[in-house]
Amino acid sequence: MADKRCDNGHFIDETWDICPYCPQEASDPEIAVVRPARAPEAVAAASAPAPAAIRQPTRSSPPAAAAAAVQVQPVLAPPPPQERTVAAGRFETSTQKRYVVGWLIGLNGASRGESYPVRMGRNVIGRDRRSDVVIQDDQASSHHADLVFRPEERRFILMDHNSTNGTYVNETEIEPRRDLNGKDVVRIGSHKFLFMPLCHDGFFWDDEGLLK
Repeated sequence: MADKRCDNGHFIDETWDICPYCPQEASDPEIAVVRPARAPEAVAAASAPAPAAIRQPTRSSPPAAAAAAVQVQPVLAPPPPQERTVAAGRFETSTQKRYVVGWLIGLNGASRGESYPVRMGRNVIGRDRRSDVVIQDDQASSHHADLVFRPEERRFILMDHNSTNGTYVNETEIEPRRDLNGKDVVRIGSHKFLFMPLCHDGFFWDDEGLLK
């Protein structure tokens, strides 16, 4: 006969912490159910009466009989803890202040008339909401392209990130990168953006955050 019941009334072994007959909820992590093999001595101990009902050996009982009257319950080691995988963030972050060096301005669709700042360093463009420039277009990849500003060279470089549908500048596909100039039109999927730089050869941020 089973030793105990779970919360739903199923008879289970007393050494089980989780009932194998209860349905697992979708929000619960998958946990392996351990069913230990019970030794014959453990089975005999489980079917024996409660300790209060066991007769205490008398003084006239031989040592062997007294030893047989005491049952030792084997101790089962608990299962090892389940390892959990923690998902890391996809895009890198930096504590250095990234000054605005230009803009992408939407020309059509839902982004028409909207401006997206282009900052110093790498700017991720794509459908992923963690991108610097988020494009809500089914033809755009999650991480579609990178727009990089190199302050030491005063250059804006647009690089396709191995996207499915490609990246276009003035309706010419880049393979895989191209320098951007003022008023170039960038197309990703069906969305078009006008590129407007702030920094150039005679106008840029210095090391103290001042415009020159």
